[in-house]
Amino acid sequence: MRDVIVVGGGVIGLSIAHAVAAEGKSVLVLDPGQSADASSWAAAGMLAPQSEADRNDALFQLCAASLRIYGDWAQQLQEESGVNPEYQEPGLIYVATSEDSLDALKRRMRWQSNAGFESELLTPDEVRRMEPHLSLPVVGGVHMPGEHQVTPRRLLEALRGACQSRNVELRSGVRVRGILRQNGRIDGVETDTESILAGTVVIASGARSSEIAGLSPRLPVVPRKGQILSLITPSPMFQRLIRWEHAYLVQRRGGELVVGATNEDCGFDRSLTPKGIGGLLAQVQQLSSCTAGFAIKEMWTGLRPSTPDGLPALGPAGDGLIYATGHYRNGILLAPITASIVASLVTGRQVPLPLEPYSARRFEV
Repeated sequence: MRDVIVVGGGVIGLSIAHAVAAEGKSVLVLDPGQSADASSWAAAGMLAPQSEADRNDALFQLCAASLRIYGDWAQQLQEESGVNPEYQEPGLIYVATSEDSLDALKRRMRWQSNAGFESELLTPDEVRRMEPHLSLPVVGGVHMPGEHQVTPRRLLEALRGACQSRNVELRSGVRVRGILRQNGRIDGVETDTESILAGTVVIASGARSSEIAGLSPRLPVVPRKGQILSLITPSPMFQRLIRWEHAYLVQRRGGELVVGATNEDCGFDRSLTPKGIGGLLAQVQQLSSCTAGFAIKEMWTGLRPSTPDGLPALGPAGDGLIYATGHYRNGILLAPITASIVASLVTGRQVPLPLEPYSARRFEV
């Protein structure tokens, strides 16, 4: 019998396992697929709460809290695993091509400034001076120096190594079908082949979470497909993360430029489409005309786990059951704070911030 079973081996599940094992608990991670099946494997790796948020709400506060501890967390993973997750602090430029979009960015700047977050309004000349490879005609932009990035696949590799250093047992290809209960308390999980006992079960299986039988309260988590691609650049083209409307560019080490991403309601269909990939290619050429001649390195898809209100389901869900799923577009960013919260719940410590906004009880009618 294990102390804790974590259902899901993506960035959220592995982060939780790593944190809980540090508390002296025996931890088993059960993942239904391979690493490429996790939404976190497909992510671009932007740690950018300012450019995502329209208001200082519960999601922004959770993201900001996670970003504050990210650098130390990434360094710890590197030291324990020997794998560099490529955590960087490049900042971000959000460009505007109309006065209306620039006004929206100015409104965002005001409330973020009041909340203590730094940003700077840029003229078109300043945008071009800071990022000379941008060829899109802009009316201005906003520089957000506090936005960071990581390379998700390297982060997952670092997490697996750090988990192994803490004696976490990792099993892939094991699908959890249901929750076991005895006398009203969680007793473990039922897989396709066996029952596995544990004192605590953590549901961190992303878009597949709602398929697990016996969960109460329910988890209305559904997949949202994102198509994404990367180009091979002869040298690093951009010094910062770039956003424009729904498009973004992430310059990685080694001359890889990530271009993302679509947001589609397609169920569990992970196919690449001419519309999705064609739209991304058109956007990157608008942003930087010189990219037209670059080779495509890779094209892929991921399934983001989405809830009806965009907030994760995070917190206790009964005696011995904890939810940590539905992180949607922010799983990579929210990994360290989610791990800290779940480790606190497992050990009975006070959690680092109030969990009421994220309780799955909000889905009950």
